[in-house]
Amino acid sequence: MNNPIFLEITDITWEPPKDNKKDLPAELELQWNDKDWSHDQVSQWLSEYFNVKVKSLNVKKLANKTSSG
Repeated sequence: MNNPIFLEITDITWEPPKDNKKDLPAELELQWNDKDWSHDQVSQWLSEYFNVKVKSLNVKKLANKTSSG
């Protein structure tokens, strides 16, 4: 059974959006539904979710944080 883990994503640098003028986060916490993850997977997910390419970011797993539901 896979329990979700939480990733802390910081220092996110985005490519300048062409048409997208919304505010993009510089950091966030993300629930990841697999214990296995890579920097590239997280970057790809963020790029697809926000529809803006990620230039760089830092990712670390948060210890002892569990899903509330």
